[in-house]
Amino acid sequence: MGGPKKPTLSQAEKKQMKQQQKPSEKKESAPQKYTGSITLPEERDVLNYIRSMKYATPYLISEKYGIRLSVAKNLLNSLASKGLLVPIVGDNRLRIFAPAQAVAEPAKASEAAKPPEPAEAKTKSKKKK
Repeated sequence: MGGPKKPTLSQAEKKQMKQQQKPSEKKESAPQKYTGSITLPEERDVLNYIRSMKYATPYLISEKYGIRLSVAKNLLNSLASKGLLVPIVGDNRLRIFAPAQAVAEPAKASEAAKPPEPAEAKTKSKKKK
């Protein structure tokens, strides 16, 4: 029933002039979309970096190599499954890993620091009369 009103003659002329000018002006195209590709750092580089540290978290790895947290988590989990890393503390949100050698060395050092235990000493009990 309703609808837009008809433009006046001057409005129609202005609209027509603008349409004629637009094709001569080049429209800027939308920004070009890039397809994402992830370049993983080599595992030996990551492992060498972790061996120089006491512990490693996905955040530390993602910051160092500029990768996403999910990729860093997968990388650390794959190294742990190969036995190169040992998970120390972890739940579904945060996992802390340590190099496998670093975990074994403190255990050996603590054993060496302990004094040797003497053989069972026989205790003499004195009976009171």
